[in-house]
Amino acid sequence: MGLSRRVVTSACALAVGAAVLTPVLGNESAQASSVNAAPVAAKQSAAVVKAGGFHSKSGTLNCRKKGETAWIWDSAAGASRVSWKPKGGHLVSRVWRHTPDGISTRTVPTWRKSVKWKVTSTYGNGKNLSKVYGYCSTQGWRVGKASDKLSQKKSGTKRCPAGKTVYISSGGIGNIKHRFKSTSGGALHTHNFGGSQQVLVTDRATPTEMRSVKWRVEAWSIKHSIPNAQTGRVTLSCISKY
Repeated sequence: MGLSRRVVTSACALAVGAAVLTPVLGNESAQASSVNAAPVAAKQSAAVVKAGGFHSKSGTLNCRKKGETAWIWDSAAGASRVSWKPKGGHLVSRVWRHTPDGISTRTVPTWRKSVKWKVTSTYGNGKNLSKVYGYCSTQGWRVGKASDKLSQKKSGTKRCPAGKTVYISSGGIGNIKHRFKSTSGGALHTHNFGGSQQVLVTDRATPTEMRSVKWRVEAWSIKHSIPNAQTGRVTLSCISKY
């Protein structure tokens, strides 16, 4: 059963306005200038403050169950800086962008068992965070409708030069899952976006923190909602690790 012309048209419109979850490198002024203009920012800030917004939050996670790693839930307007530091490791800190027309949610994987983490609003001076917390999970998915069946998948291998790590980004329709493992072996990692990531044509992105990976992007249908899931565009890129 294919998508109707009306649904396809709506999806295309959403694709044009969809926010791209992108690691932003450089100074804060450059990051701030890339976000929407002041009138829109003021409107969004007011909406978040009304919902009980705040400026920053931090914590510590120690995941003890087998297979679980530390994840950071980040609901915000505009953009936020998500940082984490594993014990004895380097600080990882990036700005993550949200939808330009309101609050959206991102589940950010650290792939570490124990971390100190912090999320700070970077969108103007308003209190643009609406919900932030750390949690332990094997694949990241927290809320929303469960997957029904695998509809489509794409896979391959990506290698990056020294000092860079693989970054998986995809669009599509349905529940999207990013799976990857090191080309030298080891555990299979899964980033399951679920219903919490906006199921229609939203850009999903996963920092793997690995230099060379075998990857697979899967599109799962959602029963009674999206019967024909599609992986859409899949992009593999190399980004600076820290």
